[in-house]
Amino acid sequence: MGITETPKTATTTTTTTTTTEAANESKKVLTLATFQDIFKHVEPEVRIEAFELAQGSDRGDNYTAALYRICLSGQRLHLDGSTHKWQQNVICKVLPESVVQREAYKSDKLFRNEVEFYTRIMPELLKFQASRTGLESQLFNSIPKCYTARQDLLIMEDLRVRGFEMSDRHKGLSTEETQSVLLQVAQLHALSLAYKFEHPLEFRKMCSLISEGIFCTANANWYKNYYERLTKNAIKMVSDVLPADSKYMQAMHNFAKSSSFFSQMVELASAESPLSAICHGDCWVNNFLYRYDPADRQRVLEVALIDFQLVRYSSIALDIANLMYCCTTKKMRDAQKDTLLKGYTEELYKWLELLCTVLPDHCNTLQKLQELFAQELKTYGRFALGLAMDIIPISTCSSEDAPDMYLNRNDDPDEDVGAPALNFPPNDLCRQKMSEILIDMVDSDML
Repeated sequence: MGITETPKTATTTTTTTTTTEAANESKKVLTLATFQDIFKHVEPEVRIEAFELAQGSDRGDNYTAALYRICLSGQRLHLDGSTHKWQQNVICKVLPESVVQREAYKSDKLFRNEVEFYTRIMPELLKFQASRTGLESQLFNSIPKCYTARQDLLIMEDLRVRGFEMSDRHKGLSTEETQSVLLQVAQLHALSLAYKFEHPLEFRKMCSLISEGIFCTANANWYKNYYERLTKNAIKMVSDVLPADSKYMQAMHNFAKSSSFFSQMVELASAESPLSAICHGDCWVNNFLYRYDPADRQRVLEVALIDFQLVRYSSIALDIANLMYCCTTKKMRDAQKDTLLKGYTEELYKWLELLCTVLPDHCNTLQKLQELFAQELKTYGRFALGLAMDIIPISTCSSEDAPDMYLNRNDDPDEDVGAPALNFPPNDLCRQKMSEILIDMVDSDML
C-alpha cells in the first residue's frame, strides 16, 4: 500500500505527552533506558535524563508503523569536568505490538526491509562510493542519519531541525521540486546499478537481504479483496470523467481486471531488466522532504529521501513512473516531462561514469542509456497506474476524512483475514488526477 512513513512538517502542530504516557502509547518500546542505551554508543559523553514524545504523523499519513517525534534532553560532560545542557530531536518508527495490526499491514516484512537498508545495504553502497570518489567529489547523502535500526524500532535524525519539510501532497510537486528529487533518485539508482555492474556476486547477496513487501505471489490471497475493491473504485472514478466507450476506459478495464490485476503488478515488480537495481520502491510526495530557500520558497536548496520499507529490486523505471505520474500534475507533465526525464538520465549517466571502471555495452553512452530507459519506462511504467489506485485517493484526502487505521480490527489473529479496507472518500481532485494519469499513459503507449 502507498502509505508508510510520513513525518510531519515544521508547520504542523503536534501534541506533546509526558514520558509515562509515551511509554504506554508506544507499548513500552520507547523508554528512557532505551534512549540511554542507544546514545551511550552514539554520543558517550552525553547523559540523557528525560524525553518528550509527540505524534509524528496524522491519520491517513501512516499505516504500517507508529511514528513519533522525540525530544531528548540531558547533560553533556566536557573534558574539563563541566556539564552543559544537551538536547536533540529524533524520529522514531515503532513496530506495532499487536500481531493483528502487524499482519494487517505486513509490518514485520516492511520493517525488516528498512532495517536491512539502513544497516547493511546503504553502508555498503556508501563504502563503494567512497572507494570510487575523491574527498572533493560530490557525494550522495540524501537520507537521514540512522542512530539505530532493529527489528522493532528505527531511530533517525529529525530532519525538521535542519529545516526540511514536506511539500503539499494535495498540490503535487512543482517543477523545481520534481527536478530536485529526480536528481537524488538518479544518484541512488546509479549507486545501486554501478555496484551491480562492478560487483555482481556481492550485489546478488545484497538483493537477498530484502523481499517484495506487497506485490509477490505469496500475498495474492491476502490482498485479493483489497485490490478488488481498489480496482472497482478506480474504474468508477475515471468513468465519472471519461466516456465509457473511449480508448482510455477500455485500457483501464483491461488493466484493472480483478482476476489479473495483482498478477500483473507482481510481474512488473519482479521483472528482470538491464536497468534493474535496488530502488526506493515508494516514490511518492510524502517520502520526499525539502529544504527551501527562506527568501524564495519556490527554490529548493536540498532534498532528503525517507522511508525505505518498500525497497525492492526492480527496473528503475518503476520508481520514476511512480514519481512522475503519482506526484505531479498533468499540466506540469505536459510542459516539462521530457525535460525532467532528460535531466534524470543525464544525472544517472554522469554518476555511472564516475562509479564504474567500464560501463556495460547497453549503457556505455548517454544515448544508449536514454533509449534503454525510455523503453523500460514504456514497458514497466503502467506499474504506477496500479500504485495510483492506492496513492491518489490517499494523497487527495484530508487527514480528517482519512479512515482510522485500526478501526474494527481486534487482536484475534483468526478474524479480519486479509488486508484492511482503506476506503478513502472520493473527491473531484482524485477523479481528475486518476483520469489524467490514465490519459497520459494511454497516449504514451504505456497501456
